[in-house]
Amino acid sequence: MRCHHYESGECSSCTLLDLPRPQQLAAGRARVEQLLAAHLAPGVAWSPPIIGPEAGFRARGKMAVGGTAQEPVLTLPGQASGADLCDCPLYPDGVEEVLEGVKALIRWAQVPPYDVARRRGEIKNVLVTASPDGEHLLRLVLRSERALPRIREHLPRLLAAHPSIVAVTANLHPDHTTRVEGATEIMLAGADSLPIRTGDVTLFSRPQSFLQTNTEVAGQLYRQVADWARELAAQHAASPRVWDLYCGLGGFALHVARAVPGARVTGVEVSAEAIEGARQAAAAQDIPADFLVADATDWAIAEAAGPAGAPDLAIVNPPRRGIGERLAAWLEGSGVRDVIYSSCNPATLATDLAAMPSLHITAGRYVDLFPHTEHAEVVVRLHRTASPETEGHP
Repeated sequence: MRCHHYESGECSSCTLLDLPRPQQLAAGRARVEQLLAAHLAPGVAWSPPIIGPEAGFRARGKMAVGGTAQEPVLTLPGQASGADLCDCPLYPDGVEEVLEGVKALIRWAQVPPYDVARRRGEIKNVLVTASPDGEHLLRLVLRSERALPRIREHLPRLLAAHPSIVAVTANLHPDHTTRVEGATEIMLAGADSLPIRTGDVTLFSRPQSFLQTNTEVAGQLYRQVADWARELAAQHAASPRVWDLYCGLGGFALHVARAVPGARVTGVEVSAEAIEGARQAAAAQDIPADFLVADATDWAIAEAAGPAGAPDLAIVNPPRRGIGERLAAWLEGSGVRDVIYSSCNPATLATDLAAMPSLHITAGRYVDLFPHTEHAEVVVRLHRTASPETEGHP
């Protein structure tokens, strides 16, 4: 992939862009496999990596607003050059046009960009989510409600010029922090969610719910986990119980419920917004999966203490910090025979695996979710090779 912003020094986000793609993949895969080598079961080899296109793959754009109300500039957060990056080649077709439309809206409504140094101004960031069908969810991150009347006045003009925008919200973020968005969301126009075809299901992305940035690779990841779950289900009794912890919008749970007829699938996620999207997806596609709002660790420990006990299969997809000591300790002592762990931080995955010595990697794939960067993701299938009670005893 060529990028004139990178070549001119205006943007350094894609740190590996000078490295040919095959070398990027080989280096990333080698780092991950070496990091996790101690946890690999004997005789197990890594499967080929999950990869997607090298350009036009970013389903979510996060742009910081600079310049003036008359001449706004949209750049990536953290880029010192201040160059306008609306034409970033990582974005799929249609995103640049929407971002140019937002700049026009800022001019029409005369919304001053937020000045970080002076702590003055109104609009901080512009967030765009794109579906594979060319539809867009637009979020305007504002310091306060002060500019909302002017934005509402000119919003119909933007929507008429860009019919691909199916939903618009204002996110209020009054604090002077590095966070991209705040807690309050105000609907301005359109639907409350955006359908995103991902793998074999349609997810419903809501304004404050997490969505994987690379839709093509995420779909392959969900299919891989569903394939593993199907293989494992054949080893269990009818109606295996599957828990998807940190389920987000339900990508894993929905795929597994479709792939394994009769499976009793439960997704657990602390974000009520995400669970609402997961329930919407399950209902719209008649997929038999249940979704609950709860802390994944607290819920798993409490539920396993009940009459039904631990599940046949646990799927975990935690944030970068990993599953942590409590959940790792519970999984180690739970007797759960099979675990699938999707990690966005192989370093914390290695730490978690060290806390679960009874579980070993029996299959794994490097996941190239963010091409041209050193960010690495990985999905592993774990199998219990010794019971917690007998581990370390003759």
